[in-house]
Amino acid sequence: MTQRTTLTRTAPSTLRTNRIAFAIHACVAGGIVALLTLIWALTGAGYFWPAWVALGLMLPVGIHGTVTLLLDRPELWQRRGMTLALAIHMGVAAVVELFLVGIWARAGGGYFWPIWPFIGLVLTVAVHWGFVLALRVEHLEAARASTMELQENDLRRIERDLHDGAQARLVALGINLGMAEQKFDTDPEAAKALVTEARVGVGDALREMRDLVRGIRPPVLADRGLEAAISALADHSPIPVDVVANVSPRPDDPIETAAYFVVAESLTNAAKHADASRIDVRIERVGQLLKVEVMDDGRGAADPTGAGLLGLRRRVEALDGRFTVVSPAGGPTVVRAEIPCGS
Repeated sequence: MTQRTTLTRTAPSTLRTNRIAFAIHACVAGGIVALLTLIWALTGAGYFWPAWVALGLMLPVGIHGTVTLLLDRPELWQRRGMTLALAIHMGVAAVVELFLVGIWARAGGGYFWPIWPFIGLVLTVAVHWGFVLALRVEHLEAARASTMELQENDLRRIERDLHDGAQARLVALGINLGMAEQKFDTDPEAAKALVTEARVGVGDALREMRDLVRGIRPPVLADRGLEAAISALADHSPIPVDVVANVSPRPDDPIETAAYFVVAESLTNAAKHADASRIDVRIERVGQLLKVEVMDDGRGAADPTGAGLLGLRRRVEALDGRFTVVSPAGGPTVVRAEIPCGS
């Protein structure tokens, strides 16, 4: 396992394809304008009519460039109250308004009529934004209600397991040790057998307690923070884990806990199901976002609706975060979470 303090980001092939497509689009448009300008010059110049063609081509090129930029740099729009669709809407509205201003200027100026389309475009963006905020509130309420239900189920499970499992086993241990104490002088062999049975019971009780506390915030996370807790998980993983972490300043407890369990569940799934030989864990705080990524080189085809991953999704979304699982057949499996963590 290695620890570093920076994250490397590799653009997916689809993003490179988008950039190439935009470059071709822009070059073709520029070539058309250049060709028409040459024709204009060879036919005696005069009124520069190619400007209208340039304006017409600017609109689709500008829209294409806006969409490409937003797909290539999600940090421009990944914040509270914003979605990719809303960001594209805002960008396209800006390009359309610039196009109309260009028409106004080329037509000789005068009364600034583009102000009226501008007001209309702003209103449509405002309506879209309000719709996004309303859906976000509804989604948060549903996610938090689901999380509270899960927490209540966990509390009932812990109570039931304590009563029926660990508590009953400890009572049995006490009875065995009491009987061994009574037989210690009269029947040492029977006492020894009872003590041996009690020792085995202690091991079983410890295993039950470990299973029981799974899902509860570990002490190392509370005492030393997320980086140390993730390093401890990596040290105990049966698969080699490479950890890259930069979490400063330290997020609030609920954020740390959610990020910790995203990594813990992902490592457990990789060890049990993925047949992986390597796992990469990347955690960094970027402004108001805590970003977590766990990637294994296993067989893929993970089920994002499974109980474990579904529980992680609910935990992250209850904190207004984003949770995604990409796991094509043949791998790799990539689990990502982005959780707002304030200033």
